[in-house]
Amino acid sequence: MDEADTIVGSVTYTTHDGAYAEIAADGEAEFRMLAVDPAACSKGVGAALVQAVLDRTRRHGCRTVRLSSAAPMTDAHRLYERLGFHRTRTATGRPDIRLLAYEVPL
Repeated sequence: MDEADTIVGSVTYTTHDGAYAEIAADGEAEFRMLAVDPAACSKGVGAALVQAVLDRTRRHGCRTVRLSSAAPMTDAHRLYERLGFHRTRTATGRPDIRLLAYEVPL
């Protein structure tokens, strides 16, 4: 198998009414579980996945993308902020993990 056939990242996308939605409101989308193979980090994979989410959100006619992320995921937070996301509040819903909420209007 060559590199073009290798999965190096994934992300879960949902609109506000999807089964995986946690913080998106009506007319919004969110993504969760963004993961990149450590061997592919710093190669633009995470940015490409987030861009795919933004593009899909626009196609669905949603006006905002939201996400929540565990506080220790600082590399991911820098990526989100570089792509225009900003912190909105501390997300709730997981008593065992401190989650930070981000959003970007489209």
